[in-house]
Parts: sequence; C-alpha cells; structure tokens
Amino acid sequence: MMVYIRNKKIKGKTYYYVVEGKLGKDKKVKQKVLMYLGNVENIMKVFKESKFKY
Repeated sequence: MMVYIRNKKIKGKTYYYVVEGKLGKDKKVKQKVLMYLGNVENIMKVFKESKFKY
C-alpha cells in the first residue's frame, strides 16, 4: 500500500486528494481516493483553525 497526495486540475483550478495505490491482480496499479482535501485555500484554512503548530 502506498499513500500519496495527488492534484487534479478542473476548469483551471487545482484540487488535492489523498490517494492509495494498490497493485491489482492484473499487475496494474489501481488508485483509490481516501480523502478529498480541496484547494490550497481550504487546506490552509484548516491548518490555521487547528491547534497544529507549524
């Protein structure tokens, strides 16, 4: 199992997803979206509202 962040452009805007990559029975990687993160503004808003100190 490999988990990473993937970006996707839709109508000129970039959105981010947490994606899991698994090797299927046909030896091809299958991607499963685990979580939708949103755009950069949304991600920064969540960080600023959390108690996480960076």
